[in-house]
Amino acid sequence: MRYAVAWVAVWGGVLISTSVRAVVYEVMPTVETAPVPHSGDRADDAKVWVHPADAALSVVIGSDKDDNAGGLILYDLAGQQLQFVGGGKMNNVDVRYNVPIGGQLIDVVATGNRTDNTLAVFRIDPGSRTLADVTARKIAVGIEEAYGFCLYQNRRTGKLYAFVNDKNGEVEQWELSDDGAGRLDGRAVRRFDVGTQTEGMVADDGYGFLYVGEEDVAIWRYGAEPDAPSDAGNRYRVDTTGPGGHIVADVEGMTIYYARDGLGYLIASSQGEDNTSHTLANTFAVYERGGDNAFVMSFRIVSNDASGIDGVSNTDGVGVTNVSLGQQFAHGAFVAQDGSNSGTNQNYKLVPWRDIARSVEPAMVMDPQWDPRADCGQCVPGDLSGDCGVDFADLARLALQWPAYDMLIAVVEHWLDYHR
Repeated sequence: MRYAVAWVAVWGGVLISTSVRAVVYEVMPTVETAPVPHSGDRADDAKVWVHPADAALSVVIGSDKDDNAGGLILYDLAGQQLQFVGGGKMNNVDVRYNVPIGGQLIDVVATGNRTDNTLAVFRIDPGSRTLADVTARKIAVGIEEAYGFCLYQNRRTGKLYAFVNDKNGEVEQWELSDDGAGRLDGRAVRRFDVGTQTEGMVADDGYGFLYVGEEDVAIWRYGAEPDAPSDAGNRYRVDTTGPGGHIVADVEGMTIYYARDGLGYLIASSQGEDNTSHTLANTFAVYERGGDNAFVMSFRIVSNDASGIDGVSNTDGVGVTNVSLGQQFAHGAFVAQDGSNSGTNQNYKLVPWRDIARSVEPAMVMDPQWDPRADCGQCVPGDLSGDCGVDFADLARLALQWPAYDMLIAVVEHWLDYHR
């Protein structure tokens, strides 16, 4: 189902159209998690961890940002709680696979802890589907507060990084590496200022991009490598909360839907906390991963009355996976924090990716074959997504500076250099 709305606004004394046509597609959740343990505004972000042997045993990892007893919560795909890991006011959470540590490859779950302004890193055990802390020490960040958080892994070098930001718009980048004793330590490698309050971030490992939501202003794209330029002249504006944009403040959580051949989507929560009556409040904006991140569509999660699951509103964090998680989520799943869960504490709602992809015409990409644990040998020959050793961190920097023709030449040269 969709709604089309057109509206105009006075700007500088001239009547202009801020959006020719705003279309919001509606989808329904099919699963909701158990409520988070604490009441009030406590749920924040969620990601999906894909089980290596049986995707139906995959886990949703959510956060509880209670001031005194917060932590991370693991849920199965039916929404039942598997584990609660305390430790502080956990905010945003992220997942990466095949991280080398202690002579083996592990899957990592990491978060920013607002209680003591540190980074917390865990490994997830596939057998028990539980978390164990692998942080070498208290990694204290150098900014005011460990507020927004995401991970980035360079697909060519395997290096793992964490990004953390605060409410002043400051962003820090940390390299996470094996301390020699089977734990992960960190060192700061970059710091830059976005402008005003930030939180939501996501990194595209394939293209080497970092996306940052400046809550009242825009979604910005930066290079994700430590030596990427970070000044205002070397960033790209994906979308704006102003006239002509597809998001309304606050811009909150973001996530990447990966697909083969560099396809897929950037998805952002258009929370609308500052303007709840806006057509695009409580929606999710979808953009192409590649190129200039062209806008694709907006959708809203409405109540599933038949299943007794309420809709989603005031969303902070989001997550998505392309991987088939069994019959109910055969083409992947999208998960969103619900800021107002009917009758009880906040929770997280799951929507089949197929329902989102098919809500728009033409349908969006559904690619359950892209493997988040794939190495370069599993890539499609000629794939320029960054998964086969092409240094898209370099291309990310060039894309912010070069004309399209020069950028095309650079892509071809990088591909030829790698395949010679």
